[in-house]
This record gives sequence, C-alpha cells and structure tokens, in this order.
Amino acid sequence: MKASISVAIVGLAWFSTYVSAQSNKDLYELQERCGKRAADVFEREYGPISDDKDGQTLFNYENHYSEHLKKCFFLEIAVSYEHEEGKPASRIMRLFELNENKEYGTFVSGPTESTPVTCVVRGKHCRSESEWRQLLKSFMED
Repeated sequence: MKASISVAIVGLAWFSTYVSAQSNKDLYELQERCGKRAADVFEREYGPISDDKDGQTLFNYENHYSEHLKKCFFLEIAVSYEHEEGKPASRIMRLFELNENKEYGTFVSGPTESTPVTCVVRGKHCRSESEWRQLLKSFMED
C-alpha cells in the first residue's frame, strides 16, 4: 500500500510540474505573439515621426498580453511638438485591444491645461495622467 501511495505522489508531482511548464510555455508564446502583432501594427500604421507645417508628432507604443483577460493590449502614444519653440503641444494616448480592434481608453492633454481634455478608461473618467495610468493597470499589468 505504501509503495502505491509513493508512486501516486511521484506521479502527481511529475504531472503538476509538466502542466506548470506547459502553461508557462503557452503564456510565453501568447506574450510573444502579442508583442509581434503590436510591433507589426506600429510599423504599418505609425512612423516614429510625423512632420507638418505646425510641428512634429512623435509616436511610440507599449503592449501587454493580459493573462487573466486573455487579450493583447496596444497603448498608442503620440506627443506633438511645436516647430517654433520645440515645446510639447499635446499628448494623446489611446488603449486598444488588438485582436478586436476595440478602444478601451483615451487620454488627451494640451500644453497649458492643468487637467486633461479627455481622460477616460472604459467609461470611468479621471483628472490626471497618473489617474489614467492607474485605471490602465488592470489591462496593462497582471
């Protein structure tokens, strides 16, 4: 009886280790796929710099695969600068879920306003970039 219990425990330990390793591998592959998709979207839809008569806009992005939501998020970041003074004119950030192309949040600030022009994530309004980033945590962090 003791031998069969020992064999069962060893078998369960091996199975648990195997399932955990497989789960980690699957998560890694989903994160990699999300990162590649985000890089492809950024390369196709944006450039690092957009230049016009009024100024320049610099684009960047962040991405995150949310394990608990099973979604790939893309945070678009655009900062505009005036030509004459080189000061930031506006900052626009938008959060999308890439596979559904669904917008989850928007942040827009101008150069002089103390509160943002737009600050919302999934219907929740905010009054600062730090509040906006706090609302993003459930999508951009696990």
